[in-house]
Amino acid sequence: MNTVPTKTTLYLSPSVRRALKRRVIETNQSMSEYVDRAVASALADDLEDIELITERKNEPTESLQEFREGLQRDGLI
Repeated sequence: MNTVPTKTTLYLSPSVRRALKRRVIETNQSMSEYVDRAVASALADDLEDIELITERKNEPTESLQEFREGLQRDGLI
């Protein structure tokens, strides 16, 4: 696995860039380090979601109407 960083250009809204600048100062990181960790974390979350979906794809489903009726039947709504 290549661990040498590659240059990437990102276009951020002014408010996001200001918030990012404040955050990297608070955490004593470079913008690159902070963004790299944030993107890696988001990707890990996505992979976790995909794994859960894959595990549950064969489970029975119910319609929204059936779900609502079950909540009403149980006195929850």
